[in-house]
Amino acid sequence: MSLDELRDQGILLPEEEWGEHSLEPTVARGPLLVVLLLAAVGLVAAFVGDGAWPTWVGVGLFLVCLYVATFLCDRAIEVQRERMSRRRR
Repeated sequence: MSLDELRDQGILLPEEEWGEHSLEPTVARGPLLVVLLLAAVGLVAAFVGDGAWPTWVGVGLFLVCLYVATFLCDRAIEVQRERMSRRRR
């Protein structure tokens, strides 16, 4: 997308605010790391299970971890939006 298209959609900050804000991520790194490690365990269990019950436990664990990781990242985006809206007031 071009800068003009992003401006038209209201996605960009005003140019006078460019470079003034912190680029520090707001996602909780500890819980996200735990979820990603559990997802890796789930994938290994699914692979090693060879169609037996460990396979399905691994698939279930992976799907739960996928949902939780998405939730954590989405929550971090909401926190960032709240911070930006407070700064603009």
